[in-house]
Order: sequence, then C-alpha cells, then structure tokens
Amino acid sequence: MLLDWVTCRVPLDLCSDEVRTAAQLLGDRIARYNPVTGEIRYETQAWDSIRSDSHQISVRCSTDLWIQGSPARIMGDGCAVFGAGASHALDLMGCVKRMIAFVTDYLGAGSLPSAELFKVTRVDVTGNLRLGSHAEVIQGLSILRNCEGGRYRVSQQKGDTVYWSHGSKLRSGKAYAKGPHLQHMMKKPEYTGRYYTPDEIQKAMHLLRLELSLKREFFSRNDWRLLTPKQLTAEWADYFERMIGGAEMANDSSLQANILNAAPTEGQGKAAYGCWAMIQSQGWEKARDCYTKTTWYRNLKILRSAGLGDADISAGKVVALRQRIMEAQAVSTWSELLAA
Repeated sequence: MLLDWVTCRVPLDLCSDEVRTAAQLLGDRIARYNPVTGEIRYETQAWDSIRSDSHQISVRCSTDLWIQGSPARIMGDGCAVFGAGASHALDLMGCVKRMIAFVTDYLGAGSLPSAELFKVTRVDVTGNLRLGSHAEVIQGLSILRNCEGGRYRVSQQKGDTVYWSHGSKLRSGKAYAKGPHLQHMMKKPEYTGRYYTPDEIQKAMHLLRLELSLKREFFSRNDWRLLTPKQLTAEWADYFERMIGGAEMANDSSLQANILNAAPTEGQGKAAYGCWAMIQSQGWEKARDCYTKTTWYRNLKILRSAGLGDADISAGKVVALRQRIMEAQAVSTWSELLAA
C-alpha cells in the first residue's frame, strides 16, 4: 500500500516575510472583475505545479500556503505504483515533512513552518490487488460498477474507472485498472515521471487499483498527526472489504446458516434471509421499498455480518468473481509483482 496524494495547508501569517513574498509571486492570478468599471471583485492564485506532470507537487497561496500532490513522486525513484520511503510506509507525518522540504527548496526563501503546524485536508490511501489477468481486472471493475451500499453510491464511471461518493466531504473511493493508466500517462508529451519498462507495464495489467480518499470532514474529526499506518490501513480495508465481502459461500444452505448465525436473534436472522430472498427475486430497489428504513438497514447489517459484500447484495447473488478478488494477492513492490 501507499499514500498516493496529500493536500495540506498552513496559515500564511505563520510564514516568514521572505516565504510569504516568494509564495505570493507564484503562478498566475485568477480574477473576477466588472468590465464597465474595471473593478476587481475577486482575485486568487492558481495552483503552480513545480513539475509539469499533473501528479507532481503543486503550491498555491491565499490566506494559507497550500501544498498538494503525490509524495510518492518525490521519494525514491518516483514510483507512483508502489511508492517508496514514507509514502510506501503509510507514514503521513513523513510524507508531509518531505513535501514541505521539497517546496522549501523550490521557493528558496528559507524554512517553512514545521509540519505539526500544517492542517491536512485530503489523503489518498491506495492498494494494489493482483488478479490472474487483465480480463479479470476488467471483470472486477464491472462488478464494482454495480456495487452500491448505504454509505456510498457509484457516482461516476469513466472508461476503466469507477468512483464512489465522488462529491463527499468525508470519504470517497475509486477503482481502476493500473496498467492502462500507466500507458496513458507515459504517452503524454509533458510526462516527466518514472519510466516503466515494457515488462513492468505488462505485469501492471494484472493490477486492480483501489484508492480511498480521506477528505476535509474526516480530518475535522481526526487529528492527522496521530494517525498511524495501522489506522490508515484499517480505513482502507473497512471501506473496500465491505463491498467485496468476507466469506466464501459454497451454496445457499451455507449462506442461510451464516445469516442465521450472524443475527442477534433467530427471528432477525430469518427476517434478514427473507430480505435476501426478496432482493434476489425483486431486485435491490423494489426490495428496499418494501421495508422501513430501520428494518432495511438492520437486515443489511446482518447480511454483511454474514459475509455478503455490497457487490453481492446489489446483484442479488453471490458474485462469482468476488471470491477471486477476496483472494487476490495484495502486492506492495515490483519484485513481488514481477515474481508472480
């Protein structure tokens, strides 16, 4: 796993005069003005990309000094597939410190405030799952494209990418095929990132990439300075494992037993199994309309506890490829992927 994106900011008045002056001279200005009077009604600074590739570090100056981008691109050999250093270790404090140091060198105006004074507003926690072939990756995306749950909904689909809760201020998710993404990025004339060999590209075709974005509302509830790699991994796992599910279903009898065992009472277990049967026969939307909100979500909670993922529940059946996604090997290095 890796931290693939970080956005952070610090109040400009905590910066030295030299840093403020250098930061305010960065980038273009975006203004709104009255064409009749010439009055400027609004003005702000555009993001200034330190490097030309869209996933490199960018800075912007308003009342705060903002820094955002992929810490993986400025660590080790710049590998954005698996990361290196603090990015690979899910060390959020280490990533913020490295990004601050990078911007400090770029501005050349002395030290920025310490990392502890910055506020983090977005972090992308990313994992790579190796499937048997690129065809299985595409199949997996097709399953996830139809996967919806009470906490998130498929909000956007573009090519080989699926988004959940794209506009949420708390969490959002993304799944895509990493191999084609690498090919697309490397074809851009302005690309300045790491060169990936043909063998690496071919192996990356087996990767299903799952990205969790933790956003502003999440960090208003959680002190980013206290988040550990274990906690960030748990956030990622909780978000995506609920879609996929956590148990193998050999047949309908074993599923019924799992549901009854997962329920607090036998009556609630039978009700949840009846809900599952209705989803199978009537579909998700019609079944949901037959229950009160409280009963519907109680039944879903029991079904998930029994090992069904939201992919199963949305489809009204245990998805065949789900088990392969569950058993897919999480790979963290090129050596692991190339050896497979």
